[in-house]
Amino acid sequence: MSVRQSLLARLRNRIAAESSVRQWRRSLFPLRAAIAPPPQRSVLFCNLMTMPSTAKVESLMAGLLRLKGYRTRVLLERPDRPIEGIFRAAAPEADFLYREEGIGLADREQARQAAQCIMAELPNLQALVRLEIDGFRIGRNVQSIVLRKFRVGRLDDADPQHRAATLNTLAESLATKSFVQRLLKEDRPDTAIFIERGYTPAGEIFDGCIMGGVDVVQWCGAPQSDCLIYRRYNTETRGEHPLALSDEMWRKLLEMPWSAQDDAALVERIATNYESGAWYNRQQLQEGKRVIAADNVRRMVALDPEKKTAIIFCHILYDATFFYGDSLFDDYEQWMVETVRAAIANPQLNWIIKVHPVNVWRSKMDGAPLVQLEAETLRRHFGVLPDHVKILPADTAINTFSLFDVADYGLTVRGTIGMELPCFGIPVVTAGTGRYSGRGFTIDPASRAEYAAVIAHLHEVPRLDAASIRRARLHYYGALNLRPVPMRSFMLESPIGATSGPAPGVTLSHRADVSLLDTDDLGRLVTWLSESRAPELLARDLPAVAPLHASSG
Repeated sequence: MSVRQSLLARLRNRIAAESSVRQWRRSLFPLRAAIAPPPQRSVLFCNLMTMPSTAKVESLMAGLLRLKGYRTRVLLERPDRPIEGIFRAAAPEADFLYREEGIGLADREQARQAAQCIMAELPNLQALVRLEIDGFRIGRNVQSIVLRKFRVGRLDDADPQHRAATLNTLAESLATKSFVQRLLKEDRPDTAIFIERGYTPAGEIFDGCIMGGVDVVQWCGAPQSDCLIYRRYNTETRGEHPLALSDEMWRKLLEMPWSAQDDAALVERIATNYESGAWYNRQQLQEGKRVIAADNVRRMVALDPEKKTAIIFCHILYDATFFYGDSLFDDYEQWMVETVRAAIANPQLNWIIKVHPVNVWRSKMDGAPLVQLEAETLRRHFGVLPDHVKILPADTAINTFSLFDVADYGLTVRGTIGMELPCFGIPVVTAGTGRYSGRGFTIDPASRAEYAAVIAHLHEVPRLDAASIRRARLHYYGALNLRPVPMRSFMLESPIGATSGPAPGVTLSHRADVSLLDTDDLGRLVTWLSESRAPELLARDLPAVAPLHASSG
């Protein structure tokens, strides 16, 4: 693209963004004009990595919290007229803070010197992940964003770009730590709302708010494209996945009646999610893929029909690597390599290494070519794999649900597949906490040695018993039927790479006025934010929830 074309494109995007903001202001006039009580509490929206569509959703939250007596503050990376206009469309008195402006030159220099000292003492870049300072998970946050930037599974100590990026990001992390500590000391919010909460610099704001006693909430997309997830965090739960169930909710689920009809409805729901392509549809996971009969899959992948089959469900090697729980291995790459090493040593089973299909979507979103990073990594470590170990690439034509009739075992660190396969009696071996491990339906080794021993004898492990299957299905029901809250009064659209332009990003299906407080989505959310301390917002209240077969939710 030439310089002239680039300038014209930027101008068109700016005009479209300004037009979108004006339209949003017109739509939200009734909400903005509503009389609000004097503010008694404050809410901070952390928008360091925001885009217009998500800002519109948060502006609806801000406008309704304003009617509940909240003052709105928004933390941005730098001044951003369109984003500020979106928030002021619903909360005209909103204040804006800017991270870049809040960190002075002296602060940056001091942070860089501290980062250089830390780097000098590290035995290797991987060791940084364990770094915590005053409770801030500096290492996790820094390593996660640097891996994401380079799209690699592990940083290379000998690569000067990796070392420079780590140093620069570490300095930003330390500077942000000081910034949020000052911010909370000067004007601590009652509530802080996040979308991104794991990468530097958002991770440091999240940690600071958690340790500062702020009521911290994250919202994010759900597997269903028409739903959102809302989760509250504290010092004990900050490492949990957004879809992890609280102990209180898990206890209530175990006490629920569960019938054969519920069993059948849940199995049908899982099948329909995959077959329809609705599952994680915003990431297009099953686009262009077909459900194929098990015998055909075995022939396509060249499996030995006389052996059982174990499937290694790979994670994206560089995505949210250190966000959740504790892992047996240093990173997703090391887990994959060591799991395949153990698989090679156990020819009693067929082994399939399934590359995560989201790699295709992630490459499109990043504007980068599809690289089979997993295959390249395994080739570097093992050369040619033996016949009993196969790779299923990200762009395979085989729909993931086809593998449910092929798999006798599954392996993951903490992926969604670990709560799905057990619903069909298929044992899953995990290598990390923070999501569903310890709930009684997965095999959760406590050490690398125990993990290797399990894989060595995995072919001897029987299918799950009825009690374990019941626990798996109750967990699935709670996590993926009750936790996702349907969007009814609005719809968030998430086209790939769309951060600006003529698309509105959010469409309203309900008049934007005080009556939003009575809706099942935004109304319930604002009540949960302002009047409850429950860890999760549910689509329906759990004590009165209907069995799955009686509900279309």
